[in-house]
Amino acid sequence: MPAPAWRLSLAGFLATAVAFGPARNGFGLFLPVFRQEFGLSTAVSGMIAGGAYVGYLTALSIVGLAAARVGSRTFLTIGGLSATVGMVLVAVASDTVTLTTGLVLAASYAGWSWAPYNDTVEQEVPSSFRSRVLSAVSTGTSFGLAAAGFVVLAVTVWGLSWRAAWLGFAAAALVVTIWNAAALPAEDKSPAPADDSDAQGSRWRRPGSTALFAAAFAAGILSGFHYSFAVDMVSRSAALPSEAGPVFFVAMGAAGFVGLLTGDAISEFGLRRVLAACFTFFGVAGLVLGAAPASWITVGVSAASLGAAIMGTSALLSTWSSLLFTEEASTGFSATLVFLGMGSVAGPVGLGALAGRSSLEAAFLVAGVLGIVAAVVATITTPPDPSPQPSAGGNPPS
Repeated sequence: MPAPAWRLSLAGFLATAVAFGPARNGFGLFLPVFRQEFGLSTAVSGMIAGGAYVGYLTALSIVGLAAARVGSRTFLTIGGLSATVGMVLVAVASDTVTLTTGLVLAASYAGWSWAPYNDTVEQEVPSSFRSRVLSAVSTGTSFGLAAAGFVVLAVTVWGLSWRAAWLGFAAAALVVTIWNAAALPAEDKSPAPADDSDAQGSRWRRPGSTALFAAAFAAGILSGFHYSFAVDMVSRSAALPSEAGPVFFVAMGAAGFVGLLTGDAISEFGLRRVLAACFTFFGVAGLVLGAAPASWITVGVSAASLGAAIMGTSALLSTWSSLLFTEEASTGFSATLVFLGMGSVAGPVGLGALAGRSSLEAAFLVAGVLGIVAAVVATITTPPDPSPQPSAGGNPPS
């Protein structure tokens, strides 16, 4: 792999690790600690989690609207500084308002950071290496989740101060921000699209984009539900020790490194089969955990399946989007992530309501069935090898 590809792979991997590890999912991992420290009720916890999604989706929307005029390095710097400030606020928070502000700022890093890499990779990396680089960038989530899980283990089992942990997260965010500012080219903007309202309205409409957005929404439902309730499901079992929840996240993050192989898998087997496999892993994760949550074997199988599903799907959506939106990669991928984010809200709300009416076990079984159904639908409707599509609104780069 040429030097620019390696440089972008490593920089993007680390940015995604921080953004989608402690910045995006730190609240869920530390929720038991925050409840004790700040006296959070379930309702208030839900509002804070919702606020984090608002920050994430707001950043995504800004990136989608301005990607054609603003360079990726600017977005990544804004996101990294936002995460740094937010994590410091969490570490020093003495009230719920400060805590919430910090968490929202930190979570927005995920919205600022991921999509701009598609434009940079499109412009800086030879086409034969792009799938591998995009897979490496998206799989940074695995490392971030595993590392954050180890930190939670240190807090819950070995007595590390949770405030010191968040200061450490802030330091990592600042270092990664500086690294990305040095690694990314100074000018990596796409040409501004023509100022035409009809063209602007069609920028997200391409042959195959409906299937892409539907897959992103379905993946968001399943990943959002598991992120929100899997640790709680495991922790409820009296047959497992208290560290079972953090161990689940560590195992999930470790298994997610399979996402590094997604680009090669798409080249070998086709996008349709890889997507169907990812949704099948979602199905296995939900069915196993819903049927037998009180077992270390169950924890291991579900965590491994979930890690492969989330990271594989993330890498696949990034690659698929880059094939459809060749000239406005950040704009197209931001749209994809908006659908992923909407699914991430719908999943916990809908399946959480089902859990309230029946049981959490039943909700996981339903999630498992949804994963299997999505795999079947993907097999029938997804193109095996989407062809690159020209921009609907902008002029091709000169």
